[in-house]
Amino acid sequence: MKQETKIVAIILAALIVFLSGFGLGATKGINIKIEGAAVQTGGQAVAQTTTTAAPQTTTTAAPQTTTTAAPQGDTTTAAPSGDTTTTAAPADNSGVKVPSGNAEIAAAYNKAVNDAKHYTGKVTLKKHDIINVGLADNAAASIINPVIQKLTATEPYEWTFENGADVADPNRKLADKIIPGGGRDAALQEAGIVSATATANADGGYTMVITLVAEDSNFDGTQNTSTPTHHESIMDPLNLASIDLGDAIKITSAALHYPGATMTATVDAQGRLVKLEQKLPMEGTGEGKAAVIPVTLQLSGSMDGNYEFIYG
Repeated sequence: MKQETKIVAIILAALIVFLSGFGLGATKGINIKIEGAAVQTGGQAVAQTTTTAAPQTTTTAAPQTTTTAAPQGDTTTAAPSGDTTTTAAPADNSGVKVPSGNAEIAAAYNKAVNDAKHYTGKVTLKKHDIINVGLADNAAASIINPVIQKLTATEPYEWTFENGADVADPNRKLADKIIPGGGRDAALQEAGIVSATATANADGGYTMVITLVAEDSNFDGTQNTSTPTHHESIMDPLNLASIDLGDAIKITSAALHYPGATMTATVDAQGRLVKLEQKLPMEGTGEGKAAVIPVTLQLSGSMDGNYEFIYG
């Protein structure tokens, strides 16, 4: 392989590794099955008792001119023998209110995610992120794919947190491992939504499906000149200004387009986030240099993520 070809392969890999700044990493074609968590609901019966009261007693006095034996005693109608009716209260499976409309759904999404990020009880988080990125040039793809696989391959993660810290590593924080990362809270606004639905689930919870507006992100070689504001409010899209490729590689310009991410969030009957799925399609172009060799890239693909929360 010529030296120039090797350098091109390295720069192609490097730009694709930009995507790892999103916090993801898995090779194309990896599929993970996430097992769902059971949700239990219950209620307590409250007895209600109904009693029939005895009627009042009536006694007729004897006339003065005629001797009439008085009745042998007052006549009393006995009360029934304590029949009771008990009505069991319904089980507490009425669940939580399902939001309606983009504004309500945005607020409900933010609350569910942020409550999960700041949860102080015991929770196990299963996390798996996937990068599927392709190069427009098939010849280049055949050169770079082995490098991509080596650099981005990863396994799903599973951590257990208490009081917001990993029980195995107190430096690992729950708030950092749920998107958006870095401890930032979700702050989705109605203006960032193209469509949003919330559907009731059988367990009393509901599932929200939210699709964002299309946005662009541009990089001039030094800083981002535009950013996908609404995507950044609930996830971690690529920030080219924060990527260090070393002295040998220089990206002089880049433009990324996000057609509109989709978030699917499932909330249980207690209002807790139990599943979160992100699908973030993207495409982009970039210009740069490896040493003195100019390089042009055209990328397309997606950055996806799956989260599962098991409480207690």
